[in-house]
Amino acid sequence: MTPTLVAVFFVAGGVVAAGAFGAAWRRDASAAVASIPVMFAGVGVAFAGVARFAAAGGQHLLGQELAVLLAIAALALLGLGLGIAGRESAR
Repeated sequence: MTPTLVAVFFVAGGVVAAGAFGAAWRRDASAAVASIPVMFAGVGVAFAGVARFAAAGGQHLLGQELAVLLAIAALALLGLGLGIAGRESAR
């Protein structure tokens, strides 16, 4: 069975929904900020899936490049958010 673009979108939507649920469910700010990279990962899966199925004639790596860029941005956001949450709890 080969995956289709619809299956990729369902997986990506599920990962984004799990991240949004984790961010909304947590009352602690650091735990809520830790769920945001999960949403970025879901968007990265969607970009990579679109790039894989849009590569009709050649290798279009834009989706994979955007997924890596989103992963780097998610890690930076996680570090910034945890740093801010750590400062707030120290007061």
